[in-house]
Amino acid sequence: MRMKLIPYRVAAVAVVALLASQPAAEAQVMVQEEVVEWLPGKPRYYAESALDNWYISAGAGTQTFFTEHEGDPKFTLAMNLAVGKWFTPNLGFRMSAMAGELHYNQPGHVASMKYTAAYMDVLWNMTAACCGYNENRVFSFIPFIGLGAAYGWDHSNGLKHSYALPVTGGFKINFRLAHYVDLFMEARATGFTDQFNGIVRGRQIEMVASAVAGITVKFRHDRFKAYDAYADRLAIAELNRRTNQLRAELDACRSRKIECPPCPEASVEEVVVVQPAPCQGTITASVAFDINSSTVSQREMVNVYNVAQWLKDNPECNVTITGYADKGTGTAAYNMQLSKKRAESVAKLLTEKYGISSNRIHVVGEGSNSQPFPQDNNWNRIVIFTGGE
Repeated sequence: MRMKLIPYRVAAVAVVALLASQPAAEAQVMVQEEVVEWLPGKPRYYAESALDNWYISAGAGTQTFFTEHEGDPKFTLAMNLAVGKWFTPNLGFRMSAMAGELHYNQPGHVASMKYTAAYMDVLWNMTAACCGYNENRVFSFIPFIGLGAAYGWDHSNGLKHSYALPVTGGFKINFRLAHYVDLFMEARATGFTDQFNGIVRGRQIEMVASAVAGITVKFRHDRFKAYDAYADRLAIAELNRRTNQLRAELDACRSRKIECPPCPEASVEEVVVVQPAPCQGTITASVAFDINSSTVSQREMVNVYNVAQWLKDNPECNVTITGYADKGTGTAAYNMQLSKKRAESVAKLLTEKYGISSNRIHVVGEGSNSQPFPQDNNWNRIVIFTGGE
């Protein structure tokens, strides 16, 4: 991905704050715009709510019963109903039901029975797994396997009831019609034990093969959302590097000796001298967090250490720790609590691990109401340090 550094607020805040603290006679540091090439990371997907990605489908078609019969197979009406959920773009689960009447040949007549079966199926979206997730993809090929329970009745051979625990498998093909509606076609093969039709002879496994088509209705508007954690970490690390680089350049400017021309003779007059603020240093730093987390990771501990060293080197200065949460995840109330926890976890490290007095630390939680990085929501899972005059 391509990214310009100048629009990022962390770098901008560092430049403005550090330049503002320098005397007017010091040289200015010119910051040139850079373009940084980031290596692409593997996208990850998540659903914002447990209610997302549920669906219901209904269809009808034909089926035939492969058993001890002789002659051509007999086809009858098959009806299908299913309720399911996609837990990831590739993996889903559903509960489905099939029902209908089965006909099959017996010596001298055509036998029949009625049945219904319920299945628990695991679905794998092969198209999404091989070609990547695309919410607007028109065609998807989805194999599935499952287990179930079947009940048969009204047998023409006189048997009143029969039961079975079948194994099932097949595939379905989805055609996207609209955001909420798909057309599907499905082929299924279900294996039963030999006694399901009340006749125990011949083949040990009986099978119902079906082909149905119908409509799938998807609930709620939101689907899966993607984020690239690798690129986010790289971006924050680069911003921290640029901030530290600018601070070093400004420190070099501060150490330069500037020769002033001799001053003209001045008349004596009463002058009111305003004492400068005791804190002479400034700092701007940040700590990034993983999604829905207030724990400081090992890769971000170096930024906490840098702030602690700055506070020790500038005992007259205090620091403000402002926590944020990205508005794309969670509610406003939850994000406010999460941002405060992030700021407090950093403050706890400064006091307990590095011995910084809590009187020098001010903690603020902004939640998701304020977003320091509006151009990329994923960068707003962050704590920003500000300190100085």
